[in-house]
Amino acid sequence: MEKRVREDDIDPARSVRDEFYPKGRKCGILVRIQVDYSRSGRLLRYSLALIDTRSTTVDNGRILGYDDAHGFNHRHSRGRVERVEFESYESTERRFAAEVRRYLDEEGG
Repeated sequence: MEKRVREDDIDPARSVRDEFYPKGRKCGILVRIQVDYSRSGRLLRYSLALIDTRSTTVDNGRILGYDDAHGFNHRHSRGRVERVEFESYESTERRFAAEVRRYLDEEGG
């Protein structure tokens, strides 16, 4: 069952909404990060996505992503979805960042 997050539970000072072009280049590759924390500091939801509209239109151009939508932690990879173990948001963020770096190195982004 998908968890519901009440918007008044979200702490805007702790939550993150960020979009940026890796390596400062606007070449169709975008990283989007959305993380919401409660006022007590509990992680409510997260979504990390690497979007490359040059490469694919599948999954709205999402090449890689991690999120906890639909009630479970999972990884998106070029249109495929697989469950992943969730240790912490920080470890998931590190894994995502490493995969983004690898993709940029391999694809020349």
